[in-house]
Amino acid sequence: MNDRLRATSRVLALTAALACALPAAAADRPLGDQRLEALATRYFDAVWKMDPNRATRTGVHAYDDKLTDLSAAGFNERIAFARKTLADVRAIDANTYGADASYDARMLEASLESILLQLQTRQTWRHDPSFYTGQASSAVYGLLTRDFAPLKDRVHSTIARERQIPAMLEHARENVTAVDATTGEIARGNMRGTLTFFQSVVPAAVAKVNDKALAAQFKTANDAAVAAIGAYVAAMEAGPLAHPSGTYAIGPQTFERMLELQELSPITLAQYERVGSAALAKTKADFVETAKKIDPSKPAEAVAAALGVQHPAGDMLLKAAGDDLVALRKFVIAHKIVTLPPDNDVKVVATPEFARATTFASMNSPGALEKVATEAYYNVTPVETDWTPERKEQHLAFFNNYAFPIVSLHEVMPGHYVNFALDKHERLSLIRRLLASSSFAEGWAHYDEQMMVDEGWGNGDPRVRLAQLRLALQRECRYLVGLREHTQGMSVADGTKFFRENAFLAEEPAHREALRGTQDPLYGYYTLGKLELLKLRDDYKTKMGSKYSLLLFHDEFLAHGDPPISIVRKIMLGADDDGKLL
Repeated sequence: MNDRLRATSRVLALTAALACALPAAAADRPLGDQRLEALATRYFDAVWKMDPNRATRTGVHAYDDKLTDLSAAGFNERIAFARKTLADVRAIDANTYGADASYDARMLEASLESILLQLQTRQTWRHDPSFYTGQASSAVYGLLTRDFAPLKDRVHSTIARERQIPAMLEHARENVTAVDATTGEIARGNMRGTLTFFQSVVPAAVAKVNDKALAAQFKTANDAAVAAIGAYVAAMEAGPLAHPSGTYAIGPQTFERMLELQELSPITLAQYERVGSAALAKTKADFVETAKKIDPSKPAEAVAAALGVQHPAGDMLLKAAGDDLVALRKFVIAHKIVTLPPDNDVKVVATPEFARATTFASMNSPGALEKVATEAYYNVTPVETDWTPERKEQHLAFFNNYAFPIVSLHEVMPGHYVNFALDKHERLSLIRRLLASSSFAEGWAHYDEQMMVDEGWGNGDPRVRLAQLRLALQRECRYLVGLREHTQGMSVADGTKFFRENAFLAEEPAHREALRGTQDPLYGYYTLGKLELLKLRDDYKTKMGSKYSLLLFHDEFLAHGDPPISIVRKIMLGADDDGKLL
């Protein structure tokens, strides 16, 4: 029996133990549920038809020539469908479920409730003009970034979608009402980015097709899309953006409800803040103490900034990333961190040109149901030849010799890529395969940063630990700023100051982080998931006693898809679960 089968057998043993803890009648119930699986199949089939953009991202290509209906009627249709599906799920007697099916049902219910909260309560589609331009760019981006079909076929789909953009933006003009000043500031930048995307990036990507007639059709459709986007931006500038009103803040009640739906367990805002504040205080103290070990004569932030001096040459970034991945893989195997899947086909590539303005490095994995373009790419943003020497150096400082491997282990090994690759080989329900918890996925990758250094990555070099702690400070500040901006009246200026003073960011990145929090209230899920995972590890260690190992813990944690950690606790701890996430 190989290691992955052994891990699976351990999971089954734990599930059986959980079943034994249930009433006698429940112990005989099947772990899966055909009724729920059939309902989920119908649900996702309908979702992909209503939202072709999501279908393309998932790897379902039956609707690649369609654009999502973003009219008010289209939103009302999705609201009605979510309500009906929610009622259908709840119509199944929960007492007839087996353990796994009960977890899947909770995940689907929470997803549907989150959709309804987003569409009915937050109503971003009525208050963010760039929501629509973002939908337009993502519809085309999803077609051009993966070779799931010949380029000629994907260009046909691109043309079809672009032809629908003008009508979609007409609906947007009707839908957008009040826009607050902060969201308006962000929307202006996002819409300008979309316009540039269609003006220069899309034509460059399509230029590779060797078909003059098709190229002419594309130019006509793309020119019309560019004109429609320009007209839409002008209309927004003259309308809601010229007269901002309202607030981005969602308020305490909505924040707490979103948090509960994300975690599938109630967390009070007081507890949420208390835990985040304690985490930030500890990390900040560790950061200062670690900096003293490197150079006690300088402030901690100056010591951290000095790490940026040592970095790969500009033309060696991709090679450095590849070398780091080889070293990380060897470390994971040698230190028995996690049983790796047979896949190891992630490719280090330069970040696509149209995504370079917003990311240094990112993992681009295929959709969960993609059957053709199954390659996984680790995107690293290169130095541009026309940059000034100062800008080149600032860019390369991010990829310094101590932080770059931490970023790579977060994104690839043993972070997001390993999680994705393991999911491919697990026998998961459709719900478990398609619905992922942000705090699980990002919590795992962020947890890896600390865990790998704890286990010896960097050989005890305090500069490696300082790089890891600096990233942790940034995520902990997100946790608290998101909460305070949306529930306590923290301004963007105050949020910027908080990032500067506690994560030691420069003014521009600190401001960008504070702005992100206004649109993504729960962007503390990195830290939240990490803290939940650390507590689960402690509780699991207590449960297992002398049988505990880090390898066993990680293998079992990653064997269930990416559900909320509250569910993983029940599976892994059974009757020993105290129900406390934090």
